[in-house]
Amino acid sequence: MIHGKQDFDKDPVARQASIADQVPIIDITELLVDSNSAAARDAIDKIASACSSWGFFQVINHGITTELVDDVWRQTRAFFALPSEIKMSVLRNKENPWGFYDNELTKNQRDKKEVFDFTSAGVDPIYGQSNRWPANQDAFKVTMEDYFDACTNLSLKLLEAFCIGLDLPADYMHGDFATNHTGFLRLNYYPVQDPLADSSEAHQPIADLGVHHHTDAGALTVLIQDDIGGLQVHRDGYWYDIPPVPGAMVINTGDMMQVWSNDIYHAPVHRVLAMESRDRYSLPFFFNPAASAKVAPLPTVFDERHPSHYHSIHWAEFRGKRSDGDFADYGTEVQISQFRK
Repeated sequence: MIHGKQDFDKDPVARQASIADQVPIIDITELLVDSNSAAARDAIDKIASACSSWGFFQVINHGITTELVDDVWRQTRAFFALPSEIKMSVLRNKENPWGFYDNELTKNQRDKKEVFDFTSAGVDPIYGQSNRWPANQDAFKVTMEDYFDACTNLSLKLLEAFCIGLDLPADYMHGDFATNHTGFLRLNYYPVQDPLADSSEAHQPIADLGVHHHTDAGALTVLIQDDIGGLQVHRDGYWYDIPPVPGAMVINTGDMMQVWSNDIYHAPVHRVLAMESRDRYSLPFFFNPAASAKVAPLPTVFDERHPSHYHSIHWAEFRGKRSDGDFADYGTEVQISQFRK
């Protein structure tokens, strides 16, 4: 048990090598053309089904070019290979979550990884802070900002599919995302050797997983992972692998989407195994609503027979508490279960 909660990380891995049959690979060509078209409906229905079951799916023909993805991988590997003093020059702190960090907690347990986080340019509306970019790494900054914009565009189209799947107009939620979202991009590096194994600065002496079990806080996550594998989703007391698929983006729903959908869409518990023989990299883009957003079940998902399950959540406050818990152990991590009626 961890702070009174079950430690899902101790549950067994299912015998199945993967869940490829259950977690669909969805072609979203037509969704990108026109989410309201009849041709897009097949993809939308598959997305809605995946969100209500596993909470994970993968998309192909997603509109992000191979050239940009290849450049992102090159720049990511180059960044984490930089000398420690350069990475530490953009070290995050409690006040500013943007930049490099190698001592992160999930569920108050240290993860075996290094990360670099950044958000939209300018002063962000939740923390009142700006991105930290390493000096003399202009190509890195340009590539990452281009990829951030590409992920934003893809996420807006996926958001339209989520809305249509809940019998809402495609653009119903654009006001909380299109020009004012608080999403951010994370570069993950999971080394075989624990970067803090011999450090007195580590929160805890042992980091036994790449990322401990958790749900994502926001609306949805767009992830690219390399060919190593290690991402797992929890269901019915077992862990299942989410296998890498060349050219695909892994998508999962987050806590806010579970609240908006009144539990129709499921925010899955997932984790990343610690690397034992090869280093691993992944890049999740967390698509989060505007700082001012008040998140509560949408009008089509509850009525007198099916009441609302949640009180309203102020996104900026929720997100601030969650990122504090990533930085250090400030007690029980905030969860949407605390807002259940």
